[in-house]
Amino acid sequence: KSSSSVKSSSSQQQQPKSSSSQPKSSSSQQQQQNNPNAGAEEAKSLNAGAGGQQGFATRYWDCCMPHCSWPEHGGSAKTCDAKGKTPIGNNGGSICSGGQGATCTSQIPIIVSDKLAYAFAATPGNDNTCGKCFALTFTGKGKYETKANHKALAGKTLVVMASNIGYDVQGGQFDIMIPGGGVGAFNGCARMGWGAQGKQYGGLLSDCEEEVGYSGDLLSKRKECLTKKCNSSFANDPQAKEGCLFLATWMEAAGNPTHNFKEVPCPAALKAQY
Repeated sequence: KSSSSVKSSSSQQQQPKSSSSQPKSSSSQQQQQNNPNAGAEEAKSLNAGAGGQQGFATRYWDCCMPHCSWPEHGGSAKTCDAKGKTPIGNNGGSICSGGQGATCTSQIPIIVSDKLAYAFAATPGNDNTCGKCFALTFTGKGKYETKANHKALAGKTLVVMASNIGYDVQGGQFDIMIPGGGVGAFNGCARMGWGAQGKQYGGLLSDCEEEVGYSGDLLSKRKECLTKKCNSSFANDPQAKEGCLFLATWMEAAGNPTHNFKEVPCPAALKAQY
């Protein structure tokens, strides 16, 4: 029921179409010109986490039925079939424990503009955060390393809605739902028809970090590597591919970036997909 264990990107080496509303989903290139509401949404949400508590973001996509979908945990989050496409009832259990319920691929991140995006996330292990939203304003640093990728994220804000929990998620940590972000402790993705998902913790980006190394033009190299892997692994699922590419584009292929966060009202675009 809970999310993956998370850990990470480069910690070992270096001691995560959417809504019917305006925001476009991930891989579209510069969305603000296509989104007349971007300015108003930015004004409301940009830097909303600044001055808040400190934390960091990890990533995962385990395909399991989200914790907040289970009837005993409120049943408020959407559940889809084993392909992640068709909404179903939440009484059939999770594909990760012999049932039929899975994460809906419509819950991929949503890009509002260069500086603002929305996503779903797992939060530390309790039911009290289900359906709540938090603004994560990135600091330009990383938890385990700080590279050009992390610096390029500085000042961007990701508003996340809690749809899952992880008993291994730390305080201040938000485990962002990003296809290809790593399956973690539970892997329900076998029936999705996707290609390689990368490292169990950290997914395709962790593979890229190892492949391109830790010096040189990492901003370009990691983004190019991850883009190639997203296009390959999700060739048969355009929606999941867009979600994977969000990490390569909007998130600058930055592993485990640090942020300041505050609770905020939930954007309509996230509520529509929850």
